[in-house]
Amino acid sequence: MPRIVLPDRKDPRLRLAAVIITLQVLGQTVLGFRVSIAQILLSILACSVVEIALTYRKEKALVWPASALLTGNSVAFILRTPGTRHGDWWALNGIEWFLAASLAGLLSKYIVRLPAPGGGRHLYNPSNLGLVLVFLLAGPAHVYPQPLWWGPLEAPVVAALAVILAGGLWVLRPLRMLPLVGAFVATLFGLLGLLAARGGCFSAAWSQAPICGGSYWADICLSPELLVFVFFMITDPRTAPPRPRARLLYGVAVAAVAAGLIALEPSEYGIKVALLAALTVVCSLVPLLDRPARRALAGGRWSARTVATVAAAAAVLVAVPLGTAALATNQLALSSDLSPARGGSGQP
Repeated sequence: MPRIVLPDRKDPRLRLAAVIITLQVLGQTVLGFRVSIAQILLSILACSVVEIALTYRKEKALVWPASALLTGNSVAFILRTPGTRHGDWWALNGIEWFLAASLAGLLSKYIVRLPAPGGGRHLYNPSNLGLVLVFLLAGPAHVYPQPLWWGPLEAPVVAALAVILAGGLWVLRPLRMLPLVGAFVATLFGLLGLLAARGGCFSAAWSQAPICGGSYWADICLSPELLVFVFFMITDPRTAPPRPRARLLYGVAVAAVAAGLIALEPSEYGIKVALLAALTVVCSLVPLLDRPARRALAGGRWSARTVATVAAAAAVLVAVPLGTAALATNQLALSSDLSPARGGSGQP
């Protein structure tokens, strides 16, 4: 009889899961998210089955797949595919992209790892990496991100914002991640303010006119999507640097890279991918911010996994910024960004 490991009530991933599930419920009921229950459940199921199998092979135990549940749920929270409309509960439009993003992210945990005592830790946030790969490789012909705008500031959106803010504090205070959030927010808000003052604009399906000036700043910086990103993605304790000072540098770096990539993007699709891509890029540089990881890389003989990790980080550092920048001239992203025919008629 295999050993069974149930979830630990103190595991912060349970708190995060509760927040994301609450937002998913709001999305399926009052926010009009264009994602089906089937897409959500299959993303979660695929990740869970694979992680249970891999963990059993290594530890000979059936372990609660807390990380896999979060990866699949997070992918389904952000990824959208053309043709899926709110209320199509069991639609499977583009399910292959949900599965690709979920499994690519999950498997990266086991392949791309920093060397350290005890087997090290993974380099990339799984759902973030999977989403970036799919958005760049599949492109706007097949996928698009959850819009920045969730609707007018009425009861449903206010409820969602309350869940995000209260949930973020609930999850992050015990992890001491709030300084990282502050460093990111202060840097990004300031840099995007400069972009807005210099005439930055972007197009989105939920606005007939280009979004410029103060609206450019507000619609990005105050978006529920950005709040989800900053509270629940860049603060992943398994991929952020462990030391407080390094975490501050990490937050500033993600914000600076995000602002640099966003400056190139004239569409909502490009801006959202730029935001996600910034985290992927900076995660590639975490060994430079993490003293134990630097020492582990500098000393001793590199294993095959370490070579694979360094090669993957180098590839990401080159390919992801180039792929994101190329979205600025992608005609589909520019001309039909979340258009009604693709399943995004100005509502989430």
